[in-house]
Amino acid sequence: MKENSRRQITRRTSLLAFLITGIFIAVAIAAPILTPPDPESADPAYKLVRGNYGNQPVPPGDVFPLGAIPAGFRQYLDIYHSLIWGTRSALQFGILVVFFSASLGIFIGAASSYLGGWLNATVMRVTDAFLAFPIIAGVVFFEEIYISIVSPGVINLYQFEEPTLSPIQELLARIDPLLVTLIFFSWMAYARLMNSQVLRIRETAFVEAARALGASPWRLIFRHLVPNSVSPAIVLAARDVGAIVLFQATMAFIGLSSSSPWGVSLAAGRKWIIGPGGNMLRYWWVFFPITIAIILFGIGWNLMGDNLHDWLNPHKDT
Repeated sequence: MKENSRRQITRRTSLLAFLITGIFIAVAIAAPILTPPDPESADPAYKLVRGNYGNQPVPPGDVFPLGAIPAGFRQYLDIYHSLIWGTRSALQFGILVVFFSASLGIFIGAASSYLGGWLNATVMRVTDAFLAFPIIAGVVFFEEIYISIVSPGVINLYQFEEPTLSPIQELLARIDPLLVTLIFFSWMAYARLMNSQVLRIRETAFVEAARALGASPWRLIFRHLVPNSVSPAIVLAARDVGAIVLFQATMAFIGLSSSSPWGVSLAAGRKWIIGPGGNMLRYWWVFFPITIAIILFGIGWNLMGDNLHDWLNPHKDT
């Protein structure tokens, strides 16, 4: 009876996880259809509409399905547009960061644990050092380096001369510095996880048999060790997608990045979150739709991670 109840709960959470993540993926793919990008905007994630609606947030209506936020003289930021295109941005950002950081961590953790000895001990101490480094300090550090390399503008008293960028600068100008920062500071958990997993199985019979048959170290690592120990890293990766997107939105909200349309929209409407008389529902459309989207995005990927844990470890209790 208890086992049947557990299976029913697992099926329901699986369905919920697929439903939530599926909706976000569908919205991200269909973004150009749901709300076409503004041809006059440099970034398709934002749509500024000109009009004379006053200097307060515009409530939902025919022009703005989810309302709008004042963003300059007679310009208004369409919240619905930022919500839809922010979904695409969040999905791309979260998956890219997790893919590269997980790949790097899996490689480092598996290789160091297989080689063992002083090399493994050194790599793990370096990993611990990275874990101790505050990630916000890393974000600020990389942002400053990025600005100094990519934006060496020449300013004098008479004119502004547009600088000529080198090929490397042009390449860096297309890369989000927050994305690079999070990859640089997110691989450690995967490295430690893979390290412990590979240490556990590297002396097992099937690895010894492959070694006796003359398999090279790299073949042992990528053909035998990683496939048989990567399951916990996959679960962690699924859960990290939501956490990464939440961090991205937070950095945009506090002004340390502009890569999250969700965070930028919340920051643009922050002074209207509490309306007249302390009424938080007066301008609910300023924060409620995007906040709910961020929460559901995180819940969906966390549930997906839980279900991956059940599927990849069917004989373990969750």
